[in-house]
Amino acid sequence: MAGICLLSVRAVAAEKYDSTVAFTLSVGSDTLNPEKVRQLEEVRVHGFSPDRFMVGLKVQRIDSALLSAYQFQTLADFLQYQSPVAFKSYGSGQLASIAFRGTSASHTAVLWNGININSPTVGQTDFSTIPLLGFDKMAIQYGSAASCVGTDAVGGSLLLHSEPDWKQHGLNFTAGIQYGSFDNYNGRVGLRFVRNTQKGIQLSGKTLLYGSRFNNHFKETERSNGKQTYPMEPSETRQMGLVQDLYLKQKNGDYVSFHLWLTDNNLTIQPDVIQFLERTQTSASRFLLNYQWGNTNFKTAFVRDIIDYGKADFLTPSHSQTDRYIARAEHELLFKKTFVPGQTNLKIGGEFVHYVALVDGYSINAIEENRGDAFVLLRQTFSSRLTASINLRQALSSKYKVPFTPSFGFEYLVISKTDKKLKWSGNIARSYRLPTLNERYWAVLGNPDIRPENGFNKELGLNLEQNLSEKLSGNLGVNAYHNLIDDWTYWNPDKGYRVENLQQVLAKGAEFSLGIKYQHGHLSSGLTSQYAYNHTSQQRVYDAYAVDIVGKQLIYVPLHTLTNNAFVRWKNWFLNVQGLYYSERYITFDHSGRPFPPYFLLNTLLSTSLKLGKVQGQVNLQANNLTDTVYPSVKKNAMPGRNFNIGLVLNF
Repeated sequence: MAGICLLSVRAVAAEKYDSTVAFTLSVGSDTLNPEKVRQLEEVRVHGFSPDRFMVGLKVQRIDSALLSAYQFQTLADFLQYQSPVAFKSYGSGQLASIAFRGTSASHTAVLWNGININSPTVGQTDFSTIPLLGFDKMAIQYGSAASCVGTDAVGGSLLLHSEPDWKQHGLNFTAGIQYGSFDNYNGRVGLRFVRNTQKGIQLSGKTLLYGSRFNNHFKETERSNGKQTYPMEPSETRQMGLVQDLYLKQKNGDYVSFHLWLTDNNLTIQPDVIQFLERTQTSASRFLLNYQWGNTNFKTAFVRDIIDYGKADFLTPSHSQTDRYIARAEHELLFKKTFVPGQTNLKIGGEFVHYVALVDGYSINAIEENRGDAFVLLRQTFSSRLTASINLRQALSSKYKVPFTPSFGFEYLVISKTDKKLKWSGNIARSYRLPTLNERYWAVLGNPDIRPENGFNKELGLNLEQNLSEKLSGNLGVNAYHNLIDDWTYWNPDKGYRVENLQQVLAKGAEFSLGIKYQHGHLSSGLTSQYAYNHTSQQRVYDAYAVDIVGKQLIYVPLHTLTNNAFVRWKNWFLNVQGLYYSERYITFDHSGRPFPPYFLLNTLLSTSLKLGKVQGQVNLQANNLTDTVYPSVKKNAMPGRNFNIGLVLNF
């Protein structure tokens, strides 16, 4: 029973850029003239694409080539080198939680094909359990987007999407294996197919089985940076999963799709010492049925999350099971004016979720709760230069009142030339986070009167894209934000870690991005660099202890983050060099303890493709932490030193 509570307390303690913002909607005189005709035209909308309505927000779309190059990595390992987002990890194959723009792990929404997969009990996603190869497209959305995607999108959101490749012909089989230092393994087998029938109906499918084994046979039991020594805590992790996508597309574009994602993860700490052994088993079963009928989309889903935690012999583990029954409907309209440039996209919809939780740590046996959302998303294109959006969402709950969540964004092309584009953007948005089930129902420590969190985010951005020559191009971006969050949920140590709405937290900062790309014949090279300044601090004094923490940086959140990627591609060869810098991180709220020191990590990846008859292959050689840096992530554990991975992927 204590284990599930520990997971919750651990979690609490701990294409290209689209930079846009929102502004004024103006109405042309033609809209007041009854003789003018407003024409309704057909638009085909496929899948869940909320980022189209995130005007004014920074959205980073990950290139599919990068997803392929790092396909053996987890989402945690990949994201920290592709974006200036901080992670806190308990070790290889262990819990990895995110701090997006200085917020906590429960302030990032993770959407899989439009469904939020954050755990209802602890309110977050363990990014070490998500493999990159489990989906086809990914976008990183910065800032508050609750009006578009719902709860948890306070600091940002991750959009994971499955998509068929209708241009593929026939059957494709793939198999891959990776071996790494410390006797760690990754493997997967997969199948894709596309079939066209004589009646114009297209069938497509993807089946993927994957697994990982982190034995973590470190030669060291501790690591030292010369000033402090950190233990290398023994652990083993086994991960398995199945991804299944099926699509049936009619000639008119309507389609039905079925998505299945099963995961099973087994983490054991101190596996060789029975009296100190701790085991955590987590599994998730996600089923999604999606129907696209014209511009109307229906979704129904079932999600089951299970956590079992125990010590020593694991005979009587603490058990948590949460089921979610989800129904969602949305419809999109497109209006175009006959004689005036521009168009209006309007999406309306709603979602209903029924929760059933059986958690032995709760004060009662079974918990049932209903939650829902109603939303209106409006995107207005006035001209080739100006676009704006107004989004409205009202979440509903059977247990408490949820704040109304509007947002307003714009983007304006200040300079629009063939070789240069300068975009000015901005966004203001309300956000919210619904309480987790642990926060409401945990025995003694839970609080049935806990309130939803309520945030207000403002941001501005500039993005410059320029062709410096026929072979050389570059982009430069800057975003500044100010995010004030009221009723921040806090497990108060002064009251035995009972959860309360005590904190008001201000997250403010700026992000800078630089990209340069050179292309000439078979040679291409480039550099991307991203820097983030994130200052997140408590603003309100709520007791005598809080006087010492007001205005001070929250724990485990670095003030400065810098990521760099430099690549060279020559014919079938690809070389990528990655760098990551974190400034010091505090481990106590009043900054009295010694902070974790700043560190810099350096990784490389060398990849080449090969072809033997009808078999295509790819070989990857990866070296991590080349400088053998000692970089603690939590109090108990230092992260691995210099290590290597070699992988082979074959496609038939």
